[in-house]
Formats: sequence, structure tokens, C-alpha cells
Amino acid sequence: MTLVKPDLAKEYIEAARCDGSFIYDADGNEWIDGSSGAIACSVGHAHPVVVKAMLDASEKSSFIYRTQFTNPEAERLSRRLCDKLGYEASFFVNSGSEAVETAVRSAQQYWRECGRATKTRVLSRRLSYHGSTIGSLSLSGHWPRRRLAGPLYGEPTLPTPYPYRANTKDTMAAYGIACANELERELQQLGADNVAAFIFEPIVGASGAAIVPPTEYVKRIRDICDRHEILLIADEVLTGLGRTGRWLAMDHFDVKADLVCLGKGLNAGYFPISAVLYSQDIYERILNGSGSFELGHTHSNHPIGAAVGNAVLDVLEEGKLVDRAEWYGAGLKAKLEGICQKHTIVGEIRGKGMLIGIELIDPTNWNNPFPANFQISSTATKIAFDNGLAIYPASGFAGVQGGDAVIIAPPLNISESATERLIIKFDQTLTELTKSIFSQRSKSHAA
Repeated sequence: MTLVKPDLAKEYIEAARCDGSFIYDADGNEWIDGSSGAIACSVGHAHPVVVKAMLDASEKSSFIYRTQFTNPEAERLSRRLCDKLGYEASFFVNSGSEAVETAVRSAQQYWRECGRATKTRVLSRRLSYHGSTIGSLSLSGHWPRRRLAGPLYGEPTLPTPYPYRANTKDTMAAYGIACANELERELQQLGADNVAAFIFEPIVGASGAAIVPPTEYVKRIRDICDRHEILLIADEVLTGLGRTGRWLAMDHFDVKADLVCLGKGLNAGYFPISAVLYSQDIYERILNGSGSFELGHTHSNHPIGAAVGNAVLDVLEEGKLVDRAEWYGAGLKAKLEGICQKHTIVGEIRGKGMLIGIELIDPTNWNNPFPANFQISSTATKIAFDNGLAIYPASGFAGVQGGDAVIIAPPLNISESATERLIIKFDQTLTELTKSIFSQRSKSHAA
């Protein structure tokens, strides 16, 4: 009998302990956590404030069922999030996928309570990742993840702005507006009376490695949603609560969504908790209608999870880590740009705050992506891991052409010394990756 792991043929190293921005095995070997795990550990590992909050909460109540009681930690966390982010209500679930599905169901319920029950469809984009449950994966357009599942409930049809490969003579503003206008065309074709919402990642995360859209795109999307009376759902599971140098990534564009999904930044990797935030209009419509949200899971509004969320907010606020993510992330990006100038396999360095994507390209083929079967992202992360650096791979975002990148997203409170070591190790990784790629090509040509 065994534990199921992502790669059943691989021997995984056991992480014996973690501290701050570092992970250690039983022999004391050390890795810098250059991606906060799966872009989750925003305040670092084993932070004493969060650990104490978990322990204290578990001694008071290990579980409270939401239909029987409320609990003070969940009530406090809801007030804090709504006050800080400008929303009317929140509901807590356990994962990003659950948050997305909860937001979708809430959007559909909202329109039923408005007497417009035909508004059920939810539109999404081809380059996106919204979760691994059947519903959330159906909204996701990332083909490497979709191909392993099925049948799924529909397929995303809308484009995602991808400035690096825009292939246009237009300005980025015009390009962004053109991408957004595809939503309007889709609504005209389907009929807005059949569409409940549009969901998107304000900054594309795992599926595209920190792709930032033109501001005009986001503003145009908001305008289209308003004019056609569909709800806008911002999937901020990866970007929310400081990762990009703002409390919400939507704040970069000065646009507000109707529903927001939070996850990784809320729990910082300590305990499964995620959230959906509701606008005043949505909450009051349901409050004054049926008076009940049609949603929930056994562990929704969990007191220990809520205590973790409150502690994470404490650490973010007291350490001014959201502000730090902006200026420190800009410095980290500049340092990465400095070392990457000598590496011809780096096509673009992009992102906001402490969410940085490095796209890897074939300099011998007009900077096109490497063929998908080269598995460049996986090779890069393996080389980095062997060098004592954990980073996050992203691939498949250029469609059938492939597309490779890695994400660097360390804890928001990573130290200067750890950052310098991260830079050195990543530089070494790119050097070894380049040698590996072109060594293999030389051998294949010789054969």
C-alpha cells in the first residue's frame, strides 16, 4: 500500500521540516522555496504567528457545523476581508476549485432570484486554469490539464491577451480591447439572456506564468459585462491577498468584480480554506429573495481555517508585506532581468509583484517555443531542484506549439540573503539547461 503521488514512477524526497523560505530533508539538505510551493506559502513556512493561531483554535473547537452554529473566527475573518476589499459578504470553503464552483453556483442563483432563470452559462477563456474538479476544469482552457480528464462540460472559447506573442501591429491598448470585444461577440451569438457570468484570472497564473493583460482589456471586459447584464467573476485564488503587490490583482486595473475567489493567499499553505466574496447587489438580492445561499460543504467556515486566515492577515498587515511585494518584487524582477540578458533561451520576464514568469524560447527558431515533447519546463524545474531551488513549471500556454516557462514566486517575506542565493541558483539553472538542450541537439544531429 502506498501514497498516490503525481508521478508514480518517481522517487520523491521526503521534506522533514520547513522554515521561512527553506525546505529540508531528513539529512539536512536544503532547498530554497522559490515558488512558495504552488504559489501558496505567501508568509513563509512555520511562521510562529500562524502556527500559534492554529494551535489555539484547535484547542477551542476542532469543528463547528455551519448549519448549527457560527464561530467567532469565521465571523471576524469575513468582516476583515469585506472591509479591506470592499465587499458585502463572504463564504468560506476549502480549495480554489471549490471557490470557483461556489462562485459559479452563486451567479446562477442570483439570476434565478432576479426572475431570469435562463441565465445559466458561464463563459471563460482558452488560456486559463480555474481548478481540478470537473466543473472548474470545464471552465479551464489549459489543454495539458484538460486532456487528462473527460468528458468535460463544455470548452472555453474566448481569447486571453498574451502581449509577448500578440503578433499585431496595434498598440497593446488596442490589442487588449480587441481581445475583450470577443466576449461581446460571443454574447451576441449566444444571447446575453442565456449567460450568467464571465470568469477570468486578472493575471494568468499557473497556465501561463504571470501573463499581465493591458489595463484597457480589463476595463473593457467590465464595461461589456455591465452593458449585457452578466456578472464578472475574478479568479484570484493565486493572485489575491498580496502576491502581485496589491491586495487584489484587480486593483492594478482599478476595476471591481462582482464575485471574487480567494485561496492560496488566504491560507498561505497552512490549512485548507478558500473564499468567495460577494458584492452588495448579489448578497442583498438573495437576502431579500429566498434568504438562503444554495451552497456549502461539510468543512465550510471551518474555525481552524478561519483562524489561519486571520493570522495570515495579521502577518501581511503588521509586516506591510503587500507593499513589500510591490517594491521588493520589482527589485527581484530587475535582478532576474539582469542575469537573463546572457541567456538566449529566455524570451520574456513578466509579472507583477512577487509573481514572476520567465518564458523559455528557442533562439535558433525565431524565438518560437520549443516543441512540446522537449518538456523544457519540466527539465528546468528538475535542474533547479538538483541545485537546491524549488520553482514552478508552466507549459502548454502556446497551444499545439507548446510553450514553456517557469514561475518564481517566493514568500513575500523572503530575506535578502535568501533572494541572492535564489538568483545565483537560477542563473546556474539556466546555464545548465542551455547546455542540456544544445548537447541533446548535437547528439541527435550526429546520429
